[in-house]
Amino acid sequence: MNRLLRIEAVNLLHSIDDTEDLNTRRGGGYLLLQAVRDVENKFRGRLSPISTGASIGLFNLSDATLDESKVREYLCQHADYRHATFVVDRVAHADFRTCVEASLARNRWQQMHTLNFSTEWGRCSEVCGTDEIRPAAAKQKYKNRPTSLSVHVRSNAGRELRQGFYQQELGGLGSSTAFACGMDSFSDNTEELSTFRQLGDYAAIPANLNGKMAVFYADGNGFGKIQQACESDIDLNAWDRDLKAKRRRLLHDLLGWQASTSLGRTQEGKLRFETLLWGGDEMLFLLPAWLGLEFAQRFFELTANWDYQGQKLTHSAGLVFAKHNAPISRLQKLATEKLAEFGKQYDRQQNSLSWIVLESFDHVGNSITRFWQRNGIEEDGWQRLLLSEEKIRRLRALIPALKNDLPRSAMIRVLRSLAAGKAAQEVRLLRRSYASTDEALATQNRGEFASLWHLLCGSFWENDSSSQEAAMLPAADVVAWTILLELWDYLLPDAPLLSTGGTP
Repeated sequence: MNRLLRIEAVNLLHSIDDTEDLNTRRGGGYLLLQAVRDVENKFRGRLSPISTGASIGLFNLSDATLDESKVREYLCQHADYRHATFVVDRVAHADFRTCVEASLARNRWQQMHTLNFSTEWGRCSEVCGTDEIRPAAAKQKYKNRPTSLSVHVRSNAGRELRQGFYQQELGGLGSSTAFACGMDSFSDNTEELSTFRQLGDYAAIPANLNGKMAVFYADGNGFGKIQQACESDIDLNAWDRDLKAKRRRLLHDLLGWQASTSLGRTQEGKLRFETLLWGGDEMLFLLPAWLGLEFAQRFFELTANWDYQGQKLTHSAGLVFAKHNAPISRLQKLATEKLAEFGKQYDRQQNSLSWIVLESFDHVGNSITRFWQRNGIEEDGWQRLLLSEEKIRRLRALIPALKNDLPRSAMIRVLRSLAAGKAAQEVRLLRRSYASTDEALATQNRGEFASLWHLLCGSFWENDSSSQEAAMLPAADVVAWTILLELWDYLLPDAPLLSTGGTP
């Protein structure tokens, strides 16, 4: 007989997504991660972990006398966790998979019967100055503003638990861990993460990237199906341990690389990096915009050989470039719920990156498809805008070296005409623009550029300036022009490595 206990933090809108304050959001996420670990430690000997991650824990019930109310009571009375909403249920069944599904169903049923938020407010005095919803608690302040108990707990946790998170995840990887590389201090907010005051090592970074950040999200393809197919607690625990080991090594290598370049640190030596989501098959990171595409390339390279029992493991990723003061909740939602989903719709058998560049006042609305249509991309054009590891690698290898040669103004003119559907009216101007781009390329570069172009849109233009037929300008070109020009400033050479420091 299988006896399972399942715990999950639910209604995250009221424990993470209710504020734009990065420290409070970070603290909320780390607290939920820590809560599952604390339950494991508190009831050690009575509960045995099978699978734990993010805000979810599945345990074998070693002590049949342990009632779920004891676990629920522990969480509800804990000073750090009582401001979140947890569901806890125990289930017994002879079939393991049926038992797992029943525990999930009971969690959902319990979720529908509980409040979406905690009512632990303390004595009310004013409105919380951070989430602007909850009553502020007497004598509690954060950033010299009246603060609710929930924000107070989370903001403190955001400062205190971050180091513990990295130490716990990376501490068992030996002497070459990120902390041995001097990675013991992180930027505290998105402005510090994404801005530089002096040129120095940043001289090669386009000035308009100063103050911009990259939001990178990755979601495993089919990881849930592997979990659901596990026939026993032993199988599920083996999958859980294997995935955690892979993810820890991945985080170690990514942070080791960023710690090894001055472009990944502030002038004070703080690492420009945030982990806002970590658990299960999802991860969400913030980093400077100028490292965004190289980070994505390295992520794909480091996970290229991932497999489990002969089954290839891939990710669908979303990458958003935006100003540091853009609402983080909207950027996170855009990366997680919209961009990464495009890759899942197209092909789950390989790693893919969906991306978008947001300027100061850009907003994609409810449909990215319509957003791209307004920019001249046909209805299913997002499929060709997806970037594989090969596309990212070849773009980054070729374009930075050609930027001084390629006539950017002529390229912009081409894209504007094609996007506006004016190829027929402006065919002569377009032909000249195509020709000037082609003529700017040396013989060797022309071949590499044509190969890259073919990879991006499946064809390459005919360099025949005497032809004035608009039909000679393939509609698919707008995709390649869009990729090149939208990502122009973000296509940079590899960040230079320090002579000492981390291991890239």
